[in-house]
Amino acid sequence: MVLTISHQSTAYAGEDAIICEGSTYTISDATATNAASVLWTTTGTGVFNNPTSVNPIYIPSQNDILDGFVTLTMYSNAASPCPTASDEMVLNISRRAVVYAGADATICEGSVFQLQELPNLATGILWTTTGTGTFDDPASLNPVYTPGVEDISSGSVTLTITGESTSPCSTSSDAMILNISRQAIANAGPDETICGASTISLTGASALNQISVFWTTTGTGTFSSQYMINPVYSPSENDILDGSVILTMTAYSAGPCNSASDDMILTIEAPVSVNAGVDAAICEGSAYTLSDAAELNTSGLQWTTSGSGSFDDATILHPVYTPSMADILAGNVILTLTGQPTSPCEAVSDEMTLSISRQATASAGNDATICEGSVYYLFDSDVSCRVRTLDYQRNRGVQQPDTG
Repeated sequence: MVLTISHQSTAYAGEDAIICEGSTYTISDATATNAASVLWTTTGTGVFNNPTSVNPIYIPSQNDILDGFVTLTMYSNAASPCPTASDEMVLNISRRAVVYAGADATICEGSVFQLQELPNLATGILWTTTGTGTFDDPASLNPVYTPGVEDISSGSVTLTITGESTSPCSTSSDAMILNISRQAIANAGPDETICGASTISLTGASALNQISVFWTTTGTGTFSSQYMINPVYSPSENDILDGSVILTMTAYSAGPCNSASDDMILTIEAPVSVNAGVDAAICEGSAYTLSDAAELNTSGLQWTTSGSGSFDDATILHPVYTPSMADILAGNVILTLTGQPTSPCEAVSDEMTLSISRQATASAGNDATICEGSVYYLFDSDVSCRVRTLDYQRNRGVQQPDTG
């Protein structure tokens, strides 16, 4: 008889191994001897590219990845009557780190930014920046970033999160752009004072980092343009009566920064008005009280004369003027009232003419005696002062009564 002796097959599935999710695994170190055939199986749901090959490629399924490992078994079928041999290996599947730096964002200068990274599979975290700002904890999942001076001046910075994976997976990174808007600054300029209905050009105003400006007033005056940085303001009658008005510049920032405002006070001084009174006439030897003079909004008064007479008080509204002999001989004098203003208004003046009439004198001559039948000639009578005074006053348009 012939006794046939079959060789017992052997199976070696290879060493346990580890791969990164998304990778396939070639079972290159598996061996089988005396095998009539081989067959690979898995405890998972992945597939072999050729389960009857000694060294197939295993493709893990999503469930295998979620489970984190799978057991692969090789069956080595021997010739009958030898039993089948088997061996298994564990294929561990590491998860790749998943990181997300978050959506691009915008903050206002002077603010900090809280990073809101989602849960991830990283074994370690590291945040980096392209700028000069700092993280309160760069190894934290959700650190706070404080922009640096260069970040603010450049207007943006890129923040990158890097997540360390379990070997053999590589690191993962993601970046987001943090835009930094500049805060608008408004300067309405120094307080100003104008006179009456004068306009004012707001040349002292300035603005920085603004996308637009807008001027408002607490009064009822008008701006040449409310959208200019340096407009011209024209006070209303009510503004002038009130004596002051507040002008406000509002500078609008790019979002999310807030608008900025600044005020200036415009003081409006009332203009000066004076009236020296109507022209008048007096007789020589008399003084004249300037009783019909008037003033408005003056801070001081000053009377002056074109002659050499004197005022009892040249700084009051209704002084008494006493003509000098030179004034009397000249026949008239101009009296001027000047009103002093509050700066920046200007002084104003008004004048009146004071005419001075001469007092008539009469001399009938010395007593005399004649004989009846004779005539007497009044050679030594004197009315010349009266005639000269009348002539002088007529030449100046002064009306005199007809005294014969």
